Amino acid sequence: MPTLTIRFINEPGIVSRLITWSTDSLFCHTEGLGRDGKSWVGAHSGPGVQSRAHDWCKPTFERRYAIPVNTVQYESAMRFMDSKIGCPYNFEDIFGMALHSRIGASDHEIICSAFMLLWLQSAGLEPLNVLESFAYLVTPETLHLSPILIGKGINTD
Repeated sequence: MPTLTIRFINEPGIVSRLITWSTDSLFCHTEGLGRDGKSWVGAHSGPGVQSRAHDWCKPTFERRYAIPVNTVQYESAMRFMDSKIGCPYNFEDIFGMALHSRIGASDHEIICSAFMLLWLQSAGLEPLNVLESFAYLVTPETLHLSPILIGKGINTD
C-alpha cells in the first residue's frame, strides 16, 4: 500500500527563528516526500516549490509521518505535487502571518504549509477543517495538529 510521507522541521538560522516566533510554532517548514522517494518537495522562499535532495538540510527538530493511501489517492497527490513545481513562494502570506493579518490569499503563489495541506486534500484526505480558499492561513504547526497524523509517526533515527 502506498503512503504519503510528510515531514515537519525546524532548522537553524534567523529566518527559521523568525518563522517559529511569529507563528508560535515548533516547526518552520513542512514538505512531502517526492515520487522518487529520494527527495523532499516543498515551497521555499526564493525558488518557490521545488524538489530538494533528501539531505538538503540538517533539521534541529523533525517529525515524519507516513499516511497510508490507495493507488488512486497516491497518484492524485503526486500529480498535484508535480504540477506545483516552480510555483512562486507567497511572501505576502508570510508577511500577513507575521502581522496577524488575513492577507496573502493567492491562486499563483504558495507557502509550504498551504502546499502540504492542498497536497493531502488532493488525495481526498481532510487533514483539517479548512476550506481550500483558506489554506494560506495554515502554518506548519497548525497542520501538524491534524488528527490524520495520529499513530502515523515514523522513526527518523
